[in-house]
Amino acid sequence: MAPKTALILGAGKNIGAAVAKTLKGEGYSVALVSRKPDPKAAEAAGYTAFSADVAKADSVKAVFKEVGEKLGTPSVVVFNAAAFTFPTDPTDPFSAGAEAFAADVAVNSVGGFIALQEAVAAFKTLDDSTPKVFIATGNVLPFKPNVFAGTLGAAKAVLAHLVEVSVEAFGAKGYRFYFASQVSKDGNTVNYPELSGEAHAKVYAELLAEKEQGPWEVRFTGDTLRWKEDEAKAALKNF
Repeated sequence: MAPKTALILGAGKNIGAAVAKTLKGEGYSVALVSRKPDPKAAEAAGYTAFSADVAKADSVKAVFKEVGEKLGTPSVVVFNAAAFTFPTDPTDPFSAGAEAFAADVAVNSVGGFIALQEAVAAFKTLDDSTPKVFIATGNVLPFKPNVFAGTLGAAKAVLAHLVEVSVEAFGAKGYRFYFASQVSKDGNTVNYPELSGEAHAKVYAELLAEKEQGPWEVRFTGDTLRWKEDEAKAALKNF
């Protein structure tokens, strides 16, 4: 049996760490990818650390190759990398500046494109019976704009589109793609301190366990309940 390998791009201390722990518990060899990894800490926790810059195609291509050689071709890819620049004027999204916008897009959008490109290339080499899943850590800014988060919302909108396009292009092959976002109980954006790594990990594990694609855009609350706008509106009417 081929080894079960999962690759996490943007392996931070919150979401990345929680997802890694869950995937390890599911029997995956987990590759933690970040710009400045801590190999000793990763090894002590039972993972393998790799270095890459998600905004650079050559770097991502190289890390996929390295992970494949050391752990096996990844059948699960989690894109958890993110960059966000606050505007200098909270009422003017363009005060963040063009250079900051370009830098954020390079990570969130271009990085997502490269990750999807490499993930699909990896999936094509795997046995048909092996589940192949790509999960992007999202947010609802593409669907619920916030003036204070203009660069992140725009960049995540591109990522969401790329995930949806991937479903259209490769869904028939059995590859699955998700844009998963934690939301508040009323369906809005969650502030950074309230982001739950454990909630992300639980929902991601649920998505991995599904047999078919289902909705590519997934929203969930901090208590891991799936959030659906139509159901929420109906509940409010009956309140």
